[in-house]
Amino acid sequence: MFKNSKSVFAVALILLIWFVSTSYAQTKTIKDGVFTEAQVEAGQNAYEANCNVCHNIKFYRDIWKGWIDKPLLNFWYTIVAEMPADNPGSLLDAEYTYIVANILSEMGFPSGDTVLDPNNGMGQINIVSP
Repeated sequence: MFKNSKSVFAVALILLIWFVSTSYAQTKTIKDGVFTEAQVEAGQNAYEANCNVCHNIKFYRDIWKGWIDKPLLNFWYTIVAEMPADNPGSLLDAEYTYIVANILSEMGFPSGDTVLDPNNGMGQINIVSP
């Protein structure tokens, strides 16, 4: 019976290690090229039309420390819920996503081949320091 307990423990330990390593492997950061250059370009127009009046890029640099180690999706939801200040939630989801891509690009994070999508994996992308 003692021999069986060791086997069960070993299998459980292997499964735990596999699960933890798989979980970490799936987590991305905003340094991993999680948006496209086309999204940045669309975001520049949307940002200028809806955000630039109140927020220059220094605004995001000043608040960024509060977002570190949080999912990018949380940042996206906050912008959707609170902006524009005079009409929160009034933009299309795609416009908010483009604006986030533009902010990330302006902060110095690289674009890539992956399309940023709040409905597909944005919750597994962590915010990090520039």
